[in-house]
Amino acid sequence: MDVSFLKIIFAFMAFSIVILSVLINLIESKLPVSIVQTFRYGKFSSEKKHFLVNYLEVPKNWFKHFYVFAAVWSTLGFVLVILAFVFKMPVPEFITYFLDMVALKNRRTSYNATAATVAMFCMLLQCWKRFYETHYLSIFSNSKINISHYAIGYIHYFGCIAAILAEAPSPFTSLSVDHLSYFLINDINIRLIIGIIIFLWAFQQQYLANVNLVNLRTNKEGKIITYEHKIPTGGLFDKISCPHLFCEMLIYMAIYIMLWGSQIWPYIFFWVLSNQCESAMLNHWWYQSKFKMYPKERYAFIPYIL
Repeated sequence: MDVSFLKIIFAFMAFSIVILSVLINLIESKLPVSIVQTFRYGKFSSEKKHFLVNYLEVPKNWFKHFYVFAAVWSTLGFVLVILAFVFKMPVPEFITYFLDMVALKNRRTSYNATAATVAMFCMLLQCWKRFYETHYLSIFSNSKINISHYAIGYIHYFGCIAAILAEAPSPFTSLSVDHLSYFLINDINIRLIIGIIIFLWAFQQQYLANVNLVNLRTNKEGKIITYEHKIPTGGLFDKISCPHLFCEMLIYMAIYIMLWGSQIWPYIFFWVLSNQCESAMLNHWWYQSKFKMYPKERYAFIPYIL
């Protein structure tokens, strides 16, 4: 039986984050220090340390590294899509062989060339935005992350770009059925438009949320004046504690809508949803414990729901 490596890896990451989240949220005090320290990082990192796990930690600002990879990888993916679907050039055989290896040998397309092109362009924009934010906007403290978090960043972006290509129509798949293999304006339907609208809104709101967080640590000239955490206000922060994480989830949901029918993207979306949700909950609980005057009406992750 053919097995999709991408499905397995994203399912494993999603399953792992759900199980660990439940354990951390319910019985953290009974868990080994090594597990808690591996899971928690940043401002809500574990106070107790395991000497072996300490050797497996890297600076949090290393997040910058995998956004360099993501920017380059998404650019290569977008170039391939444009060459294939706009300029109607053949895809090198080693590319299809590579996609057979990471996805499935007998791959079938799940969406048309227009949807694949738009989705890849959205991933390109998001990867370069995150590259810009982490290199020129975000302010990192001296906190640490486990090397597993660092590695997962590379795996995530590698898998997302490969997943879009793996289910795109020919020339990326040879078993395309009833799908045109080039970009057509006429293929832009209501579902694709809805996905684009959600993506653009979340894209903008995530950037504004990150700017808001930076402003808490800088003066009017943009110079860093503190590394202390403060209560963010304004925009979506008045509704939820982590609008940047909420918008991240919406961005992947928007791409899921664009690629409706995909066999791989549901795994990616569930992984992003579970990961962002748990991070938002940990942030929300940390804010509540740190600031006595933290707004009680503020939700953690989804406005008016969670």
